[in-house]
Parts: sequence; structure tokens; C-alpha cells
Amino acid sequence: MPRTTGLAALAATLLLLSSTACSGSAHDGAGSAALTSSVRTPLLSDPPPLDPDTFYQPEGLLIMTSAYQGLVHYAPGSTTIQGLLATGWTVSPDGLTYTFALRPGVKFADGTPFDAAAAKASFQRRIDMAGGPSYMLAEVADMQSPNPLTFVVTLKKPVAPFLDYLASPYGPLMTSPTAVAQHTAGGDHATAWLAAHTAGTGPYELTEAIPADHYTLKANANYWGIAPRITTVTLPVISATAVQRLQLDQGQLDMILHGLSKGDYEAVASASNTEVLQQNALVKAMVMVNPASPVFGPVPARAALSAGLDQTALTTDVFGQQGAPSTQFYPSGMLPDGAVPDRHQYDPAALNTLGSRGGAVSIGYPTGDSTLQDLANHVQVILQQAGFTPTVRDFPSGQFFALNEHPEQRPDLLLASFNPDAAHPDTWSRIYQYTNAPVNLQGCSVPAADALLDQGSAEPDQARSRALYVEAAKAYRDSLCWVNLADLHNSIATRKGYSNWQSQPAWMWDTDFSTLTFAG
Repeated sequence: MPRTTGLAALAATLLLLSSTACSGSAHDGAGSAALTSSVRTPLLSDPPPLDPDTFYQPEGLLIMTSAYQGLVHYAPGSTTIQGLLATGWTVSPDGLTYTFALRPGVKFADGTPFDAAAAKASFQRRIDMAGGPSYMLAEVADMQSPNPLTFVVTLKKPVAPFLDYLASPYGPLMTSPTAVAQHTAGGDHATAWLAAHTAGTGPYELTEAIPADHYTLKANANYWGIAPRITTVTLPVISATAVQRLQLDQGQLDMILHGLSKGDYEAVASASNTEVLQQNALVKAMVMVNPASPVFGPVPARAALSAGLDQTALTTDVFGQQGAPSTQFYPSGMLPDGAVPDRHQYDPAALNTLGSRGGAVSIGYPTGDSTLQDLANHVQVILQQAGFTPTVRDFPSGQFFALNEHPEQRPDLLLASFNPDAAHPDTWSRIYQYTNAPVNLQGCSVPAADALLDQGSAEPDQARSRALYVEAAKAYRDSLCWVNLADLHNSIATRKGYSNWQSQPAWMWDTDFSTLTFAG
């Protein structure tokens, strides 16, 4: 289709929305029946290849969580691990052997049975593919399937977050060995086929994957659980959030799971036929300090920065109802409440004293994130008022995540919002804070905290392990390399009438479509 530009594009979009709205957006009669069985929600971009053992991105993760399942998962709205394809499990006292009792009667979408042999094959495929999330199985030493409903995993050494790895949406997903065998070409483990198809046990399967256009999920006829009332999920690719908003207003989309601005959410919440749902999430907005910064490198200067940022005002002004001032160093639910509180008392005096000496300060944020751009502008004003000479610049994604390889490009302050791979403190600190961690983008190093983290991971006693993680978190916190500002919510803009929303901890811009009901 040829591209249109300017007024022609806007006119074409409005004409399409008007004609479609007139033909099928009503919530009565036949229109109501259609809408109770289908949902339309957009993707901002095409997801990467949908191979369940290499997929490691938030955009499009809802396809994976709709089509695939793991042995365990987090209870809805909780960080408590509960069985999914496993009905129960035991762990040996030395923390090395996990024995899972598997759910009987489960089939893959292709109709073949899920059993211990399939679980073993799925784990082995994850290891063999050696993709980003394969680190979760790096310590697996042996796997056994003594009978069809018993799966035994033995580790090389204790791994405290191992069950959390299995509960993670990026964790090992059960994939039909039959489908893999049928679609393997040239020894690729069926990765080419799985890039645009699914072969899991979840309530849906991917039936269409049209790049730059749309993706479609249909209810899995072989699903072992309660059949979903929403039988079709259509995911159009719409890169412009303004167009997404317009389509939601006009009834061409039913919900937008993420990506809108504070102003967008306020407008959606005030409209008569739409609403905004807030779900707790494992997401922090923070300032990452460059330890080599001439201005904020010294720890006393970091302390002045932390005290000089009005956490409550920044959260209100930038995030509105989509965030709350951070009170704990880790996202809520990863450690007991109050175990490692943020030490953040607003007192701009020290920052003003530091700023009276002057100094240039660079503030970075990821390109395309309008909310973090707004936050950067607010921080710039605060630093200007304190006497600094701050500048703001954006970092394209490739450059943003390559700052470890190019430390000379690091700004003095880097703004980010992050989520963990799983609801365990190890998956936060080992990714974002550990020395030379993949997303320790500013290169701060706290060796004492690293050592405590390693001890906590290797400790099989849960209580002692947690105590070590608490001490590690305190050491990372007290370094002031990472200054927390806000806990961000998962905000869903949706047409009114949907109920029974469920999701795991909502770091994944996701929802469980199979539990949704509509009564418009």
C-alpha cells in the first residue's frame, strides 16, 4: 500500500475510522455478540522472532504468554509462585534437585500430549538455543523423566532464584516436541517456523503473523483449562500512539496495554466510554549516576543529588496516576515490605551548595520515551535552579544499551525505567547493578554488594538466602549509584465493559485475555 503524508494521511485515517465505527462498534444486538468474543489491542512495533527460547523483549510478550505456559507461574497480581503445568514440586535440602509433579491430561495446541518427556525436551531446547533467556538454565546438570508425570531437574549448584526463573514470562516455556521435529529445517530446531507460529499449551495459538500489519491469536481448541470467552485477539501494528488513542476513542481498538502519555491517560479516564485501569508492576523509574562524573561521581555529591530531587513532586508532575513515589529499593514484592526502604528525604540545601560552584551536567534518556524526556526536562530545571549548567540529550536504543562498551559516551545522569526478568531480587541486581552487569549502563561497582548477592544465590536455606539479599540491597542502595524516583504502574486504557482482569506482576505490558469477560 502506498504511503500517504500530511493532511492526506490524516484524512484517510479519519475516513477509515468513521466508516468502520458506523459499521460495527455498537454494543448491542449482533455487535455485542461480536465484541464479547474478540479483542483488538495494538502493538507499537513488530515483535522480534517469536521463538519461545530466544524471545527476550517486552513488545509482543503477550503473544508468548497467551500461547505458551511454564511449569509454574506467579499467582495473579502477586509474586507468590504457584503451579501451572506442574501441580506441585519438592526441593532437596541441598537445593540441587527439583522434582515436579506434572498436570495430567494436558495437550499442546497440535493435539499431542504434554508429559515429562516433553518438559525435558523443552528445557533441552532452551539450553541448546543459547538465546538471551537461556541463562536461567545455565546451572542445570541433569534432567530425568522417571514416569510421564514426574520431571526431575538437578542443578550443578544451588540457585536461589531458580523457581522464579521458571515462573518468569521469559522462563522455560513448554513447546511441542512433535511440532519442533516436524518443522526443523537444516538443524535449526524449528526456529524459522517458530518465528511466526506457536506450539504451546496456552489458551491461544498464533494463527496470523503479518509483519507491519497485524498478528492474530485464536482460542486453542485443545486447551486443558477453561475455554476463554474471548476467542480472537487481534494485534494491529500501530506505531503512533496518537493513532492508537484515536482508534480507541472511535471504537476501533478495545484496549491499549501500554505506551500512552500522562495526558493521554487523563483524557481516556475522563471520557464517557473509556477508563484507565492501574495494576501494580515491578517497574522503577530512576536516575543512574555515572561514577566517573566530575560533578556527581563522589558519594557526597550523589547524596546531594538524591536529596535535591523532590521525589513526590516529580512523580506527580511526570507520571500522575501512573506512578507512586518509590519507598523501597526493590520493586514491591521482591523482598518483604520495609526490608530495604529508600532513604530519600527531600532537602535541596546540599544540592544548592554543590551547584553554587557551577558545573556542566549532561542528562540522558532513551530516544522515543516521551515520559522520560519529560522527566529529563524536569530534572534539568531543578539543576538549573541549583546553579548547574545542565543539558539534555536522548540516546537511541542501540547506543543506550551499548554504554557499557562505550563508557566515554555515558552522561553524568541517565534516566531509565526498568523491570526485572522475574520477581526475585537476584534478577534485579544481577542485571542492573552487579559489576559489569549487562544493563549496569553507568558502570557503577559495589564489590561488597556483589559478594553478598553471590552468597545469597548459592545459599539453599531460604531464610538465610533472603537475609543475604537484604544486606546486598542495602549496600547497593547506600552507594547512591541508583536513585529511585517512582514505582510505575501498569496502566491499561480500555473501553468500559470489560471485567475479570488478571495478570501476573504486570512488568510485561500484558493481560490474560482468557479470563476477560465483556458486558457492555
